[in-house]
Amino acid sequence: MTSFLVIDDDRTVRSVLIKIIEQYGLGDVCAEAENGLLGEELILRYKPDIVIIDLLLPHQDGMSIIKKVRSLNVKSMFIMLSQVSDKDMIAKAYELGIEFFISKPINVIEVVNVIKRVGEYLTIKKTFEAIESTVMNLGRKSEKDSDRKSDIVKRLLNQIMADLGILGDLGSRDIINICTMLYENPEYGDTLEETQLSDLLKLLQSKYTSEGRVFKSDFKAIEMRMRRTVAKAMKNIAAMGIEDFSNDKFVLYSSSLFDYVEVKAEMDYIRGKAKYNGKVNIKSFIKRLLVMLEQIA
Repeated sequence: MTSFLVIDDDRTVRSVLIKIIEQYGLGDVCAEAENGLLGEELILRYKPDIVIIDLLLPHQDGMSIIKKVRSLNVKSMFIMLSQVSDKDMIAKAYELGIEFFISKPINVIEVVNVIKRVGEYLTIKKTFEAIESTVMNLGRKSEKDSDRKSDIVKRLLNQIMADLGILGDLGSRDIINICTMLYENPEYGDTLEETQLSDLLKLLQSKYTSEGRVFKSDFKAIEMRMRRTVAKAMKNIAAMGIEDFSNDKFVLYSSSLFDYVEVKAEMDYIRGKAKYNGKVNIKSFIKRLLVMLEQIA
């Protein structure tokens, strides 16, 4: 049974959320908190599967809590609540690793649908964790285990690219290669926040050159391929959302790999309601892919 922790300074909101979880049989609420300090303590104590957390809390805000517990390797999944609609703040929350953002006031149907989707994602995550555990139990310290783990990461990346409808694109090969490189070399990932996209692409360029793939080694060409591919992925996800807003892949990827505000802009463009496409950010896409890999692999 999925375990929940609800953190909100409004007692009524907490009561409504707990009632929804219980009434719809979504899981068990292990605890609730009315401020950030208590919320952090309860997350570390119970390590719930899903934390529903308000953005603005007394003593410590929701994003500070998520950043802190993530640094302690807590694997809980986060659904953030807020009346704030600032797109930069929402984008920052997604970069910290929240799974979904729900705007207040609470809508029962939206909450149920979001929790179900996050629950499905949690099931996928646990499945891959079981695969990883089986692999690592065969001998954690051997080179073969390292190779197996790299293979799992590559298979996950291939599956994600397939879900996004871009697996056959040349740019997806670049994305898979750069994510694998960053995943296998933690020293690169540790400085990712400060690293420029051009520097990342030069690292990939050097990798291609060392492997004799000179025809793929121009970093500007790599950037163009990746930009086209990420833009195509966003377009595909936006089209899924237009056809079926509850589509599993749309729910999972529209907020975890992209800035949802830009996905919405892409949807409006496809519908003819806007003059401009949604914007893509290659570095942000790579960072979010790595977050997903850390949660699953």
